[in-house]
Amino acid sequence: MDALDATAAALRATLAARARQSGAPAGHPARPSATLVLLAPGPRGPELVLTQRPSSLRAHAGQVACPGGKRNPEDADAATCALREAAEELGLEPAAVEVLGLLDDVLTPSGFLVTPVVAWQRRAVVYRPNPDEVAEVFAVPIAHLRDPATYRTQGALAYGGVDYALHEYHFEGRVIWGATARMVHQLLQLWPG
Repeated sequence: MDALDATAAALRATLAARARQSGAPAGHPARPSATLVLLAPGPRGPELVLTQRPSSLRAHAGQVACPGGKRNPEDADAATCALREAAEELGLEPAAVEVLGLLDDVLTPSGFLVTPVVAWQRRAVVYRPNPDEVAEVFAVPIAHLRDPATYRTQGALAYGGVDYALHEYHFEGRVIWGATARMVHQLLQLWPG
């Protein structure tokens, strides 16, 4: 087992051993959705694969995001939803990844209850982004995200009876914020080593 596979195995064990927070507080509209927190091998170790949304979209235009979306009735679970969405957005074949586990659910002020599905892509693949949903695909080394110089906090925002932590991560002129930054923050807190 190489170092990257060992990291994936340790992360899988950590995710399986913890008590996961799920669900929404009473009164939250909580439209179920899921995202794929996709980890891939890179030249500087594991990387997080993210997308930049097109500026032409009605909702969340131009934002950095994990591939994902609203759960459909035919989705058996959050992992099925996240893998379906990644296939639609990135052209990623579900067989190319291994699901490692789930992070805590993330609420959004826009009314979604997002289940982050952590997955490991064992080998490099060529993404085929859907231009209607993805302007760009890029990868951020986990080592970069773990560098304290890349992180900012703006405190918290209370909205609709929920407190939202305001994290930011900076990478090559991009700002990772909102629900995506809350997922990244969770992932880094659980990262092995």
